[in-house]
Amino acid sequence: MILSIAVIAGMFLMTNLNVATASEKPSISIVTEDDGFVEVRLQDLNENIQASINALTSEYDVQTLKYNEEKKLTKVVLIKKDDQSTKKVYFNENGEKIEKDNDANQNVERESIQQIEQIQQPPFAVLDDPNQNDGFVEVKLEDLNENVQSAIREIGNTYDISTITYSSDKKITKVISKNKADQTEKVFKFDDEGKELQHKAKDKEFEKAQEQREEQIENIETQLPLW
Repeated sequence: MILSIAVIAGMFLMTNLNVATASEKPSISIVTEDDGFVEVRLQDLNENIQASINALTSEYDVQTLKYNEEKKLTKVVLIKKDDQSTKKVYFNENGEKIEKDNDANQNVERESIQQIEQIQQPPFAVLDDPNQNDGFVEVKLEDLNENVQSAIREIGNTYDISTITYSSDKKITKVISKNKADQTEKVFKFDDEGKELQHKAKDKEFEKAQEQREEQIENIETQLPLW
């Protein structure tokens, strides 16, 4: 009986000791940074900002006044005199009020417009590059058969011939020319029978790329903020 009482008393003392030890653990306080803003006095700011802040004091009390040197912004936390509600206001160096949400939306809009402009560029990757070799070697007109020569002479009425190249593997003659009227460049391709080859595959690739660009533009426009 005496032994049981001693054991219970010992357990009671250990429990009290653990509670006391736990209560002595230091509390941890978390301090957050204020995003580069530091406290300043009203007289430390320029006249434009001072005037803008003073114009608010008839309706609000100034709780805190902070300035960000990097962003050139003044942040003012105000307390409304009638209902004690708080309000946060930003001013630029000219004393003009800055709406943070609107600025963010404008940045999104500018980025979206830049993306649209990039997408609207023609998909040159799917077009023929006249400077690409692709197995074609430069030849003279008289080196080609009569059918191809006749076809080239026919386009010579409208175009000035710049270069003539031929691929023995593909049996294709490629002619790079410039329109005599507006100097636009055009590439003709002829088979050995002198028939012009239509770039149907390239046209399909171009149409597909065009559809993809239009779809991308539509997706970006739907993400623009509504004003």
